[in-house]
Amino acid sequence: MFSNLGHRIFSWLEKRELSYWRSRMRVGKGVDMKPGFRVTKPEQVTIGDYVSIGPDVILQAHAPITIGDYTLISAGVLIVTANHGPDRRELEMRRDVQSPVRIGKSCWIGAGVVVLPGVTIGDGTVVGAGSVVSRDLPPETICLGVPARPIKPRPKPRDV
Repeated sequence: MFSNLGHRIFSWLEKRELSYWRSRMRVGKGVDMKPGFRVTKPEQVTIGDYVSIGPDVILQAHAPITIGDYTLISAGVLIVTANHGPDRRELEMRRDVQSPVRIGKSCWIGAGVVVLPGVTIGDGTVVGAGSVVSRDLPPETICLGVPARPIKPRPKPRDV
């Protein structure tokens, strides 16, 4: 009985937390966010229509993050928009370098991907699981690796 009650309370808290983040971002219609979603500076985030965000996604939005319509962000993705300069030696984190991140429409960002500051991912691009995106990726390609590189064009959708 208590484990069921505990689960229900935890579930209610997760829903409240998602509602909190959603209320502070610009979010389109039909957006689905899974539990564990975290965001720094939510006012810097714009999410298009019918986007799906998997569990445990982190957006560190010290600069703007834009996610296009119909995009899928898989579990455990980290999107970062700030870094400190390489000349810093002290432990204190100062955000010397802030650059926006743009993810295009109809993209699929695989599980565990890290997107670094200043990157644009083109419309229709697929980024393979575990990749690190450190530079712009062209539209309609399948990209993977550390650093992520275009591997081949994304197949055209089949008529159903």
